[in-house]
Amino acid sequence: MAPPGPQDRHPTGGSAGICARKRADDRRRPGRLTRAARAGALALCLLLPLPLSLPAHADISKGCRVPDIFLTFDSDLKRTERLVDRSAPVRILLLGPNPERQALSQKKRTRLELELNRRLPDIRFSIVDEGPSRGLVDDDFERLRGAVDRVQPDLIIWQVGTGDALAATDADAFARTLGRAADWLKGRNIDLVLIDPPFIAGVPHEHLYGRMVDQIDALSDRQGMNVVQQYQATNWLHRSADPALKGMDARLCMPELVAEAIVRAATR
Repeated sequence: MAPPGPQDRHPTGGSAGICARKRADDRRRPGRLTRAARAGALALCLLLPLPLSLPAHADISKGCRVPDIFLTFDSDLKRTERLVDRSAPVRILLLGPNPERQALSQKKRTRLELELNRRLPDIRFSIVDEGPSRGLVDDDFERLRGAVDRVQPDLIIWQVGTGDALAATDADAFARTLGRAADWLKGRNIDLVLIDPPFIAGVPHEHLYGRMVDQIDALSDRQGMNVVQQYQATNWLHRSADPALKGMDARLCMPELVAEAIVRAATR
Protein backbone atom coordinates (compact mmCIF):
# COMPACT_ATOMS: atom_id res chain seq x y z
CA MET A 1 0.00 0.00 0.00
CA ALA A 2 1.31 3.43 -0.89
CA PRO A 3 2.14 5.73 2.04
CA PRO A 4 -0.40 8.47 2.73
CA GLY A 5 0.11 11.70 0.82
CA PRO A 6 -0.06 15.20 2.33
CA GLN A 7 -3.78 15.35 1.62
CA ASP A 8 -4.27 12.20 3.71
CA ARG A 9 -2.13 13.33 6.61
CA HIS A 10 -3.64 16.82 6.68
CA PRO A 11 -7.31 16.61 5.77
CA THR A 12 -9.06 19.88 5.17
CA GLY A 13 -12.52 20.97 6.12
CA GLY A 14 -14.67 24.04 6.56
CA SER A 15 -13.54 27.42 5.25
CA ALA A 16 -9.84 26.61 5.46
CA GLY A 17 -10.50 23.59 3.27
CA ILE A 18 -11.70 25.99 0.58
CA CYS A 19 -8.30 27.76 0.77
CA ALA A 20 -6.41 24.49 0.47
CA ARG A 21 -8.57 23.23 -2.39
CA LYS A 22 -8.22 26.50 -4.27
CA ARG A 23 -4.48 26.20 -3.98
CA ALA A 24 -4.58 22.73 -5.48
CA ASP A 25 -7.00 23.69 -8.26
CA ASP A 26 -4.94 26.72 -9.35
CA ARG A 27 -1.62 24.92 -9.76
CA ARG A 28 0.16 25.07 -13.10
CA ARG A 29 2.47 22.23 -12.02
CA PRO A 30 2.97 20.41 -8.70
CA GLY A 31 3.97 22.88 -6.00
CA ARG A 32 3.64 25.92 -8.27
CA LEU A 33 1.17 28.81 -8.06
CA THR A 34 0.96 31.80 -10.36
CA ARG A 35 1.13 35.16 -8.61
CA ALA A 36 -2.45 35.97 -9.56
CA ALA A 37 -3.72 32.62 -8.28
CA ARG A 38 -1.73 32.98 -5.07
CA ALA A 39 -3.05 36.48 -4.50
CA GLY A 40 -6.61 35.32 -5.07
CA ALA A 41 -6.24 32.43 -2.66
CA LEU A 42 -4.61 34.64 -0.04
CA ALA A 43 -7.41 37.16 -0.31
CA LEU A 44 -9.98 34.40 0.03
CA CYS A 45 -8.28 32.98 3.12
CA LEU A 46 -7.89 36.38 4.81
CA LEU A 47 -11.45 37.48 4.08
CA LEU A 48 -13.19 34.35 5.28
CA PRO A 49 -14.96 34.74 8.62
CA LEU A 50 -13.21 33.56 11.75
CA PRO A 51 -13.03 31.25 13.62
CA LEU A 52 -12.24 28.64 10.98
CA SER A 53 -11.94 24.89 10.83
CA LEU A 54 -8.27 24.71 9.87
CA PRO A 55 -6.46 21.79 8.28
CA ALA A 56 -5.44 19.15 10.81
CA HIS A 57 -1.69 19.69 11.21
CA ALA A 58 -0.48 16.95 13.50
CA ASP A 59 2.91 18.65 13.88
CA ILE A 60 1.83 22.27 14.45
CA SER A 61 0.65 23.67 17.76
CA LYS A 62 -3.03 24.60 17.76
CA GLY A 63 -2.26 28.30 18.24
CA CYS A 64 0.10 28.39 15.26
CA ARG A 65 -1.99 26.65 12.61
CA VAL A 66 -2.41 28.56 9.36
CA PRO A 67 -3.77 27.64 5.89
CA ASP A 68 -1.49 25.33 3.91
CA ILE A 69 -0.96 27.96 1.22
CA PHE A 70 1.29 29.97 3.54
CA LEU A 71 3.64 26.98 3.90
CA THR A 72 3.72 25.80 0.27
CA PHE A 73 6.96 26.27 -1.67
CA ASP A 74 7.16 26.95 -5.40
CA SER A 75 10.08 24.57 -6.03
CA ASP A 76 11.68 21.46 -4.61
CA LEU A 77 14.51 21.61 -2.09
CA LYS A 78 16.54 19.22 -4.23
CA ARG A 79 19.74 19.06 -2.22
CA THR A 80 17.94 18.84 1.12
CA GLU A 81 15.60 16.18 -0.25
CA ARG A 82 18.54 14.04 -1.43
CA LEU A 83 20.20 14.28 1.98
CA VAL A 84 16.96 13.41 3.80
CA ASP A 85 16.42 10.43 1.50
CA ARG A 86 19.88 9.15 2.50
CA SER A 87 19.40 10.03 6.20
CA ALA A 88 22.47 12.25 5.86
CA PRO A 89 23.13 15.38 8.00
CA VAL A 90 21.76 18.71 6.74
CA ARG A 91 23.73 21.88 7.43
CA ILE A 92 21.66 25.08 7.52
CA LEU A 93 22.95 28.65 7.34
CA LEU A 94 20.75 31.38 8.85
CA LEU A 95 20.93 34.92 7.58
CA GLY A 96 18.86 37.86 8.74
CA PRO A 97 18.54 41.30 10.33
CA ASN A 98 19.14 42.52 13.87
CA PRO A 99 17.75 40.26 16.64
CA GLU A 100 14.82 42.50 17.54
CA ARG A 101 13.49 42.16 13.99
CA GLN A 102 14.25 38.51 13.38
CA ALA A 103 11.71 35.82 12.73
CA LEU A 104 14.28 33.44 14.23
CA SER A 105 16.01 35.02 17.24
CA GLN A 106 18.56 33.00 19.19
CA LYS A 107 15.92 31.31 21.34
CA LYS A 108 13.75 30.65 18.30
CA ARG A 109 16.72 29.25 16.37
CA THR A 110 17.20 26.62 19.05
CA ARG A 111 13.51 25.83 18.74
CA LEU A 112 13.78 25.64 14.94
CA GLU A 113 16.41 22.93 15.28
CA LEU A 114 14.20 21.10 17.77
CA GLU A 115 11.18 21.37 15.49
CA LEU A 116 13.12 20.02 12.51
CA ASN A 117 14.49 17.11 14.53
CA ARG A 118 11.05 16.39 15.97
CA ARG A 119 9.63 16.00 12.49
CA LEU A 120 12.59 14.05 11.09
CA PRO A 121 14.27 12.40 14.08
CA ASP A 122 16.59 10.30 11.90
CA ILE A 123 18.17 13.39 10.34
CA ARG A 124 20.79 15.49 12.10
CA PHE A 125 20.13 19.17 11.37
CA SER A 126 22.88 21.58 12.33
CA ILE A 127 22.25 25.32 12.23
CA VAL A 128 25.00 27.87 11.69
CA ASP A 129 24.13 31.49 12.44
CA GLU A 130 25.95 34.12 10.43
CA GLY A 131 25.19 36.68 13.15
CA PRO A 132 23.05 39.83 13.18
CA SER A 133 23.17 42.39 10.42
CA ARG A 134 21.31 45.49 9.30
CA GLY A 135 19.16 43.21 7.16
CA LEU A 136 19.91 44.99 3.88
CA VAL A 137 19.91 42.74 0.85
CA ASP A 138 23.17 44.13 -0.60
CA ASP A 139 25.04 43.63 2.67
CA ASP A 140 23.52 40.21 3.26
CA PHE A 141 24.43 38.99 -0.25
CA GLU A 142 28.05 40.00 0.38
CA ARG A 143 28.07 38.20 3.73
CA LEU A 144 26.34 35.20 2.21
CA ARG A 145 29.08 34.70 -0.39
CA GLY A 146 31.76 34.63 2.28
CA ALA A 147 29.71 32.37 4.54
CA VAL A 148 29.07 29.81 1.80
CA ASP A 149 32.79 29.25 1.30
CA ARG A 150 33.36 29.00 5.05
CA VAL A 151 30.28 27.01 6.17
CA GLN A 152 29.46 25.00 3.03
CA PRO A 153 25.72 24.85 3.80
CA ASP A 154 23.17 22.60 2.17
CA LEU A 155 20.28 24.97 2.84
CA ILE A 156 20.12 28.71 3.51
CA ILE A 157 17.24 30.29 5.42
CA TRP A 158 17.27 34.01 4.74
CA GLN A 159 14.94 36.49 6.38
CA VAL A 160 14.88 39.29 3.86
CA GLY A 161 13.08 42.57 3.21
CA THR A 162 12.59 43.88 6.75
CA GLY A 163 15.71 46.04 6.92
CA ASP A 164 15.29 47.20 3.32
CA ALA A 165 11.70 48.23 3.99
CA LEU A 166 12.73 50.39 6.95
CA ALA A 167 15.69 51.82 5.03
CA ALA A 168 13.46 52.71 2.03
CA THR A 169 15.64 50.67 -0.35
CA ASP A 170 14.55 51.04 -3.97
CA ALA A 171 12.17 48.13 -4.55
CA ASP A 172 13.44 47.30 -8.04
CA ALA A 173 17.07 47.34 -6.89
CA PHE A 174 16.10 45.10 -3.99
CA ALA A 175 14.49 42.59 -6.37
CA ARG A 176 17.49 42.61 -8.72
CA THR A 177 19.95 41.90 -5.92
CA LEU A 178 17.76 39.17 -4.45
CA GLY A 179 17.41 37.57 -7.88
CA ARG A 180 21.19 37.60 -8.38
CA ALA A 181 21.68 36.01 -4.97
CA ALA A 182 19.18 33.25 -5.79
CA ASP A 183 20.88 32.55 -9.13
CA TRP A 184 24.31 32.51 -7.44
CA LEU A 185 23.15 29.90 -4.93
CA LYS A 186 21.37 27.84 -7.57
CA GLY A 187 24.62 27.67 -9.54
CA ARG A 188 26.25 26.15 -6.46
CA ASN A 189 23.46 23.63 -5.86
CA ILE A 190 22.49 25.21 -2.52
CA ASP A 191 18.84 25.27 -1.49
CA LEU A 192 17.33 28.62 -0.51
CA VAL A 193 14.31 29.40 1.66
CA LEU A 194 13.28 33.04 2.12
CA ILE A 195 11.25 34.45 5.00
CA ASP A 196 9.45 37.66 4.08
CA PRO A 197 8.79 40.50 6.58
CA PRO A 198 6.22 40.06 9.36
CA PHE A 199 2.85 41.69 9.80
CA ILE A 200 3.00 43.85 12.93
CA ALA A 201 -0.25 45.54 13.85
CA GLY A 202 -0.32 49.02 15.32
CA VAL A 203 3.14 50.25 14.31
CA PRO A 204 3.51 53.26 11.97
CA HIS A 205 6.00 51.56 9.65
CA GLU A 206 3.94 48.41 9.05
CA HIS A 207 2.81 49.59 5.62
CA LEU A 208 6.44 49.72 4.47
CA TYR A 209 6.70 45.96 4.69
CA GLY A 210 3.99 45.40 2.11
CA ARG A 211 6.12 46.92 -0.66
CA MET A 212 8.90 44.40 -0.06
CA VAL A 213 6.45 41.53 0.35
CA ASP A 214 5.09 42.35 -3.12
CA GLN A 215 8.60 42.35 -4.60
CA ILE A 216 9.46 39.02 -3.00
CA ASP A 217 6.17 37.55 -4.22
CA ALA A 218 6.71 38.74 -7.79
CA LEU A 219 10.28 37.47 -7.83
CA SER A 220 9.15 34.14 -6.42
CA ASP A 221 6.66 33.82 -9.26
CA ARG A 222 9.30 34.57 -11.92
CA GLN A 223 12.09 32.41 -10.52
CA GLY A 224 10.26 29.76 -8.54
CA MET A 225 11.80 30.87 -5.25
CA ASN A 226 10.71 29.27 -1.98
CA VAL A 227 9.18 31.68 0.54
CA VAL A 228 7.77 31.07 4.00
CA GLN A 229 5.02 33.69 3.93
CA GLN A 230 5.56 35.23 7.34
CA TYR A 231 3.58 38.37 6.47
CA GLN A 232 0.41 36.49 5.56
CA ALA A 233 0.79 33.91 8.32
CA THR A 234 1.27 36.48 11.08
CA ASN A 235 -1.60 38.56 9.67
CA TRP A 236 -3.79 35.48 9.75
CA LEU A 237 -2.85 34.64 13.33
CA HIS A 238 -3.32 38.27 14.40
CA ARG A 239 -6.90 38.16 13.10
CA SER A 240 -7.71 34.93 14.91
CA ALA A 241 -10.94 34.99 16.88
CA ASP A 242 -9.50 32.53 19.41
CA PRO A 243 -9.40 34.45 22.73
CA ALA A 244 -6.37 32.41 23.80
CA LEU A 245 -4.36 33.98 20.97
CA LYS A 246 -5.24 37.60 21.66
CA GLY A 247 -2.11 39.62 22.36
CA MET A 248 0.22 36.81 21.33
CA ASP A 249 3.16 37.76 19.13
CA ALA A 250 2.47 35.62 16.07
CA ARG A 251 6.18 35.68 15.20
CA LEU A 252 6.68 33.19 18.04
CA CYS A 253 5.11 30.62 15.71
CA MET A 254 7.75 31.02 13.02
CA PRO A 255 10.09 28.19 14.13
CA GLU A 256 7.24 25.71 13.84
CA LEU A 257 6.00 27.10 10.54
CA VAL A 258 9.46 27.26 8.97
CA ALA A 259 10.25 23.71 10.07
CA GLU A 260 6.92 22.43 8.77
CA ALA A 261 7.36 24.12 5.38
CA ILE A 262 10.90 22.75 4.95
CA VAL A 263 9.99 19.21 5.97
CA ARG A 264 6.95 19.16 3.67
CA ALA A 265 9.07 20.30 0.73
CA ALA A 266 11.88 17.85 1.47
CA THR A 267 9.60 14.84 1.82
CA ARG A 268 6.87 15.43 -0.79
